[in-house]
Amino acid sequence: MTVIECAGTHLDMGRAHGEQARAQVRRALEVWRESTARSTAELVTGSPLLGTVRRLLPGLADELRGIAEGAGVPFADVVARNWMDEAWWMRRRHLRLHGCSVVGAGRGGSGSRLAQNMDLPAFMDGSQLILRLRPHDGPEQLVLTSAGMLALTGVNAAGVAVCVNTLGMLNGDPHGLPVAAVIRGALAHRDRAGAAAFVRGVPHASGQHYAVGDGGGIDSLECSAGGAVPVPLREGRLVHTNHALASADLDEGALRELRERGSVRDSEARLSFLDAAWRAEGSAAEAEELLTDDTVPICVPGVPEWPIRTFGSVSYRLGRAPRARFRLGLPTVAGWVEPSWRTV
Repeated sequence: MTVIECAGTHLDMGRAHGEQARAQVRRALEVWRESTARSTAELVTGSPLLGTVRRLLPGLADELRGIAEGAGVPFADVVARNWMDEAWWMRRRHLRLHGCSVVGAGRGGSGSRLAQNMDLPAFMDGSQLILRLRPHDGPEQLVLTSAGMLALTGVNAAGVAVCVNTLGMLNGDPHGLPVAAVIRGALAHRDRAGAAAFVRGVPHASGQHYAVGDGGGIDSLECSAGGAVPVPLREGRLVHTNHALASADLDEGALRELRERGSVRDSEARLSFLDAAWRAEGSAAEAEELLTDDTVPICVPGVPEWPIRTFGSVSYRLGRAPRARFRLGLPTVAGWVEPSWRTV
């Protein structure tokens, strides 16, 4: 997996991302356009999403502009592609299945752990990047992303990590903060308390579960237009897939559609499997092994007629010396990649 080094202001980091990954960004946008049936204008000029980012996290708006400038691609396309989660509900284009699975454990003998599979539309495979971000105004971050996007999941040098699950049955709000921006906003904090307070405090554009952890524990938050609802950990364990466990802010039409397409049934099967297999004392190696399961499946291999596949996997050990491990998603790709970590 390619590691892109980005440092300085947000504009600087965006330009570094765009310049160093120019070919990947252009290819990712090309296949995205081919796979997107409707115009992207509604997500840029026709919705207040970008305005919300400019108001709450103006540096990220600069970073998006830098990505477009560095890669030599239209700014509007970069912005619209970053609002991936928002497009799924704004266009009523729920995929047949959403497959992200998250496991975590609060503080134990080896510190807190978070791990997840990131399952995404199959056309995104091949665009995987790791960004090493060194902002001038915050902690260093390692972020798994798709070329041209701000973040999909990540961890920072202070030992704060964020993992996510799409919750397409919860209400969205076009005036809220997009998922990619929420992730990066949380990773700008130096402890879990600050990161979780940020997630609880911002308005949310999309239904999403955020697992926010550090060496002292994990906060599990289901977020939607109606706000953030905590999900209690059971005996220090976190297991979450793609259906709401605590939030009642349901979009009944979306829930009905997801049930009809089998998404909820699939999510419940994954949750049941992980709940039975994952222990509070489980090691990082055990979490990584669970994420390779292809029977339920937890890890979705590339099947031509299947709309999604496992884009990548992450495994975070949190605490004073955080460790991040990244892996390409398909079980046929051997090994985990562990880029060197430099503590700020």
